[in-house]
Amino acid sequence: MSDSSPTPSSDPTSQELVAVARIIGAHGREGEIRVKVSSDVPGRFDEGQTLLVSQDGAYTDGRTCRIANSRSTGSKGNDVLIISLRGFRDRDQALKLAGFWLCVAQSDVPAPEEGEYFHYQLIGLKVRTVDGEDLGELAEVLETGSNDVYVVAGDGGDVLVPALSRVVREIDIEAGLMVVDLPEGLR
Repeated sequence: MSDSSPTPSSDPTSQELVAVARIIGAHGREGEIRVKVSSDVPGRFDEGQTLLVSQDGAYTDGRTCRIANSRSTGSKGNDVLIISLRGFRDRDQALKLAGFWLCVAQSDVPAPEEGEYFHYQLIGLKVRTVDGEDLGELAEVLETGSNDVYVVAGDGGDVLVPALSRVVREIDIEAGLMVVDLPEGLR
C-alpha cells in the first residue's frame, strides 16, 4: 500500500478498494453482465450482496450495485459468472459497465491465513534478491495451473518469478518488500 492511501472511514466510497471482478460485457438482452472473478471469498457474488463500481479498480465513482442473481457459465474451472444487478433491465445499461471493476472496501476483505497473501497486497512490492540486487516492482500476478507467477517490472525488463517457497524467501507487506532467491536461468 502506498502512503497516499486514503484513511478508512465508515463511508465505503472513501476507502481504498479491492477489485473482486472485472466486467467483461453484457450477456443477453435483460441487462445481465458477464464478469471475470478475481475473488474466492464464499458468498461474494450471492443474491443481495452490494458491490462498488470502479473504473480503475482502486477508487469508486460513488456507484453501487446490488446483486439480484448470479450463476456460473457452466464451464468447469471457469472464473466467469453471469450476474443480474437490481435495476438493470436492458442490454444498453449492462454495456455501459463493460471494462469497469466490481469492488469491495478493503475493510470487507477477510484476513488471509498465516503465510498467505491476497494479490492486491503483493502488487507494488519492491522485489530484491537474497544478494541485495533490486529487481523492480511486482506489477502483476499470473495465475497458472500449478502455482502463481509474479511479474516483476524493472529497469532490465520483466522478470518472471515463480511463487514457490524455495524461490520467494520473504514477504514483508508492512515494509513493502519481497526477497527472492532466483534459480539459474530465470533472467
